[in-house]
Amino acid sequence: MGSSVEVKSNKLEQVLEADGYLRQRLSPRPSSSAYLHLVDLREALDLHKTSEKISLFDYGCGGSPYRSLFPNSRYFRADFTPCDGLDFLLPADSSVPAPDSSFDMVLSTQVLEHVPEPANYVAECFRVLKPGGFLVLTTHGHFEDHGCPYDFQRWTADGLRLLLERAGFQIKGARKLTCGPRALCFFVNQWFWQLQAPKSSLFGFALWGFRGLWRFDHSWLNRCADKYFKRYGIVDAAVPDNKMYIALLMHAERPSA
Repeated sequence: MGSSVEVKSNKLEQVLEADGYLRQRLSPRPSSSAYLHLVDLREALDLHKTSEKISLFDYGCGGSPYRSLFPNSRYFRADFTPCDGLDFLLPADSSVPAPDSSFDMVLSTQVLEHVPEPANYVAECFRVLKPGGFLVLTTHGHFEDHGCPYDFQRWTADGLRLLLERAGFQIKGARKLTCGPRALCFFVNQWFWQLQAPKSSLFGFALWGFRGLWRFDHSWLNRCADKYFKRYGIVDAAVPDNKMYIALLMHAERPSA
């Protein structure tokens, strides 16, 4: 049992550190089935990039795909899975072997869904931040199971806000990512190939024709979503009628007093 877990961990490490994985997140391509989610996530994180000299803690870093958004930071990396260049290898309870008030910023990108005790994780975010420091956290709203190596939960905007506020954070901004019709296009790209029906039926014939468009140019739906539904890429969580979203971003502060 132990050897199989180790093999899975080693494979995961290789995926997270691969050039293709990092490039796909920094410069998503319309030909990717995950493009709409990844490009909206990247653009939302761009709103928080800085060239200031801060101490930044990448909490559940994986391959640290967004490190280049903080070029002058003292960048500390932590994960549950061994990766090259880690500063902290985290135990199962998410506790960080660092003193209180150590960092100016905590960055958590698509980690919280993989954490078995999210309240403990968020409490550690609060503890290691300096008073006045910021948390930038993203996680999934609606998404497929994707164990890394495990996948435990999904979040609503209200639920994620409540979790952070209970830990002591003040919410400075909340955004829904890849919403409404843009989310629908994302799901079509992800699951269209599983729609199968006899070609002899009208529905099956229509699906066959639709699949032909993918074979000819499998980026066309993503480009159409960028053209017609770009305004649904990053939406303030307070705006009503955006009930379907692929991901969330919360910008929160540890109060100074």
